[in-house]
Amino acid sequence: MTEFPRHVDGAAVRAITILLLVAAVRQASAQTPDVASGRAESGRVSVGGEVSATYGSLDPGFFNYATYAYDPLRNVRVVLDGSARVAPHVELLGEVRTDGLSEARVSALYVRVRPWLTRGVDVQAGRVPTAFGLYGRRSYGGDTPFVTRPLPYAYLLSLRPDARPATADDLVEMRGRGWLSAFPRGVAAPDRGLPIVNTDTWDTGVQVRLAGQAAEWTAAITRGTLGRPRLHDDNGGRSFSTRAVWRPHPGLAVGASAADGAYLSRAVRDTLRAGETLEQFHQRATGVDVDLSYGRWLLRSEVLWSRWDLPAFEGEADGRSVSATATWAEARVRLIPGLDVGLRAERLGFDRIATPSRETPWEAAVSRLEGGLAFVPVRHVRVTVDVQRNRRPLGGRVRHDTLLAGQVAVWF
Repeated sequence: MTEFPRHVDGAAVRAITILLLVAAVRQASAQTPDVASGRAESGRVSVGGEVSATYGSLDPGFFNYATYAYDPLRNVRVVLDGSARVAPHVELLGEVRTDGLSEARVSALYVRVRPWLTRGVDVQAGRVPTAFGLYGRRSYGGDTPFVTRPLPYAYLLSLRPDARPATADDLVEMRGRGWLSAFPRGVAAPDRGLPIVNTDTWDTGVQVRLAGQAAEWTAAITRGTLGRPRLHDDNGGRSFSTRAVWRPHPGLAVGASAADGAYLSRAVRDTLRAGETLEQFHQRATGVDVDLSYGRWLLRSEVLWSRWDLPAFEGEADGRSVSATATWAEARVRLIPGLDVGLRAERLGFDRIATPSRETPWEAAVSRLEGGLAFVPVRHVRVTVDVQRNRRPLGGRVRHDTLLAGQVAVWF
């Protein structure tokens, strides 16, 4: 899965913590804070973060279960990030995150190099920002009145990197069980599946970004994939991702993304047939998105397509691929200063697979309608009330549910 060795992650946590402590000390003599961004900056060092507490309905259907086995509807999250400019062209950035006040983990740690200070060109290396999708770079102080993320960035599918189905029936039996799926090949113990895009942790690699006034392009080569970012390589493959954004108007941005990388781990290597290699089984994804703001209104929409290659089932000569299509759209309107209301509609659908007895979707489709109300009583404090209606007719132990949650968030 996406957990990392404790001794490596612990060292990185300590490094980020030292960076943040240094930033805090420097901040004691800070200049005027940047009120617009919510980040306080002083010379070469900056520090920021968010603390949020969420309490809501129990989610027995695991519609909101996340990669690190926490429930976003009942969670306390602490996020700290910092940056230090160590030279005119070089900056060190990092983020430490904890959910449920459990063990902290490094969600980002990278070096940014700007060859030319007057041009929008930078090279980043380390655990770098996601170069895919509209939602991949969302940070604290968000501008939507929702507690949860869109389905493709959070919902867990039954597919796993360390276990695989032996037959098509094995795959179909796990529909709606991404929170705890099990397959007969590879690691036998039940465990969490993969999301389409994992936004809990960024991937490790190198990224290049070119930015102008009307367009931006980002490309990255990393060790993991969209659904499975990695600190260490465990399959010998590499992943490529890219995103282009066009801004024809200050209030309009149109984006397109693509990614391709091997997602299976060494845990299933011995289960492959002669001639099959881990590097040939990929997750491939594409996406298009629109971000539009006009007056008090903010509109966002995105469509993502993802496909996973599967090793050959028993009794079949060739492997197959399965795919998913995710569509979501949200609207926010600012009723008065400090009071926002929003609505999000989304659906996650899947293609069909042939079993010996029938042809059926390989995973259970999910649809969600979500409404939120966010109130900012004082600067950098947000109170959010969120309600969502989930439907999953073909799988899971709960087929539909209505969930309510409230959240208090403070960012700085």
